[in-house]
Amino acid sequence: MTYTDQQFGTELLAELDQGYDPLRIARWADRVFFNTHNAECSPAVREALTDIFTMQEGEEFYIPEAELRKRAQEFASS
Repeated sequence: MTYTDQQFGTELLAELDQGYDPLRIARWADRVFFNTHNAECSPAVREALTDIFTMQEGEEFYIPEAELRKRAQEFASS
């Protein structure tokens, strides 16, 4: 199974469209990361997922919504 950059970007945009809630988005990324650990995906997706699920560790790790949207759009269009 392959988890593509486009799939990740599209799913992240869908999460953001539900509202910017860093903890909910971080938990989503955590689930995706662990559900796809056996899937083939790019190192960039793995790194992005790690960055996003780290937001669970505290406000100092929050990624601003605008930055998340930009990254998601870049993945979705790649």
